[in-house]
Amino acid sequence: MGFAILWIMFFHFNPAIDCEVLRIFKQLGYGGVDLFIFASGIGCRYSLEKNPEPLAFLKRRAARLIPTWWTFLPAWWILRDRQGLELPWRAFFGNAFCVQAFVDWHFCFNWYISALPFLYVLAPYFHSLTKDVSARRFALLEIALLVLTVPFINQDYLVLMTRLPIFVAGFYVAAIAGRGVMIDRRAAIGLSVATAIGFAIPIGCLKSLPELTLSIYGLWWYPFLLITPGLCFGLSFALSRLPHIDRMLATLGGLSFEIYLVHILLLNIANHQSQLDNIHRLALLPLILIGSFTLRHITNFITKGSSA
Repeated sequence: MGFAILWIMFFHFNPAIDCEVLRIFKQLGYGGVDLFIFASGIGCRYSLEKNPEPLAFLKRRAARLIPTWWTFLPAWWILRDRQGLELPWRAFFGNAFCVQAFVDWHFCFNWYISALPFLYVLAPYFHSLTKDVSARRFALLEIALLVLTVPFINQDYLVLMTRLPIFVAGFYVAAIAGRGVMIDRRAAIGLSVATAIGFAIPIGCLKSLPELTLSIYGLWWYPFLLITPGLCFGLSFALSRLPHIDRMLATLGGLSFEIYLVHILLLNIANHQSQLDNIHRLALLPLILIGSFTLRHITNFITKGSSA
């Protein structure tokens, strides 16, 4: 998750890059969201194994995210007001309760905020579907979810619906891991091939199709169903041999929700003032970390005070 948030920030920062490989890596940075959603599926599975009661699960998820989100939201509201951007009161409440993307996309802070409760509501159902499922039935479930995305082609919600199969894949991976299934050489080769094919699709499309076409038909997002599992396992394997980097990324991963919120806010402020060059983008990094830790501490102070 630490790697994922850095990748997302790299994508949002949109630095000017001469290196072709880094430029493609930047363009595919939205894939950090897929890593988050895959990891979230794994985490939700383990959480539901401890207590499968849906309401208790949703309360645990809300207790982790809502205090941080509600602490942050007034800052975003004030920013929009200072920038002279309209935000109706109903949109404030739509964002506060994480449903704004389903009401009016234009006034939504970010689609991912509305996606989280949608995924969490479905999580107990996906948990039951993947509890003792065979590989064949899992494949059929993934195909069904992919077919479900077809009506959303050329709509904003395609960015969410194409992530459902990845979320479910996290549940399946956690389920087979719970049965003691390990990744052998054959599985590792299969994951590597799938990841390579997945990356080849958007890279090839970038060379031959307009970027708008990739968005309309989901060619940005569909390939990450192939990419995400192998990339996550590959990163985990590599980082297990780099303990210092692993600990650093683990720290960032634990702060990823705060970093996600703060970096979007600060980029919005900076870009509203002027177009940023690469040096000024780098200068934002310590501010983002300071802001993220500050948001964490303020949230902890408020929640401890309210519980007392």
